[in-house]
Amino acid sequence: MTIAVCLPHASQRVTAPLRYRIEDRILVAAIEGRVSLWAPVIPETPFQRIVDFEVVGSGPSRILREREFGNAILHALLIPESGGKQVLRLRYEIERLPVPLMLDPACAKPLGDPAAFARHLAAERFVVVDEATRSLANEIIGSEANPLTQARRIYDYVTGKMTYDAAQQSWTGSSVHALTCSVGNCNDIHALFISLARSIGIPARLVLGQALEPPPPGQDVCELCGYHCWAEFFCRGIGWIPVDASCACKYGKHALFGGLEMNHIAWSVGRDIRLEPAQQGEPLLFFAGPYAEVDGRAHTNVARHIGFEQIG
Repeated sequence: MTIAVCLPHASQRVTAPLRYRIEDRILVAAIEGRVSLWAPVIPETPFQRIVDFEVVGSGPSRILREREFGNAILHALLIPESGGKQVLRLRYEIERLPVPLMLDPACAKPLGDPAAFARHLAAERFVVVDEATRSLANEIIGSEANPLTQARRIYDYVTGKMTYDAAQQSWTGSSVHALTCSVGNCNDIHALFISLARSIGIPARLVLGQALEPPPPGQDVCELCGYHCWAEFFCRGIGWIPVDASCACKYGKHALFGGLEMNHIAWSVGRDIRLEPAQQGEPLLFFAGPYAEVDGRAHTNVARHIGFEQIG
């Protein structure tokens, strides 16, 4: 009998942990009455550790978890400060860890009963799983039966097909846009990966986060907006495996199947998210930043500024 000894893949270069201080500052325009606000809270994952966390705000707040994906959510009732604006600050110290995953196909096992992964195998808004995507996914994997190698073939297809161009994105993270136009941003690129993986029975999910770029020379602190995203797929015998097909398309960095650059910080998982407590509006397409309501109606006059510095 041959026993597979699953060790970190040879291509994974284990690096030392990095630490970041991050301040997520949320400003809500003055309005009559209280504002109900939800904000993603940076979670603990196998690849990042929360060393310190502080909330500074102008009203009561609590940290909850939404039920479907388990995302940590800060829910706050904001009270106007002097000057009319309502301000909430989330301050973190994060230790970012390397990703030494075991990527030996001998460790990969068939999924078995898919019921536990139903949410990560089904279609979502703008992420199609149908006969057309199943046909394409089966064409891509051919006769390959190993789920890890199947996922690698899908990753190679996506990175070969797609061109990164944020100006030509769908704004919804659309697998149809990706298939039709072969261009998009990180959300479109990973919508395609997720669509094709799910189409052959590989659970896959979206991870929303940020890529913390080093500050320019001579500056100690850098501020950024926007988001970055990647995907994870589940392989029985190994676990959830990250893939960043977007950085492969944008920068030609192809060692990101089963790896993440050390400046990537995750904020939330999943799409079509119902918050906790539940918002009155529609489920959020994805939870990349703060969402606010006043009297049950979405309040869009919300600004966000993220400052960070690398320490140690």
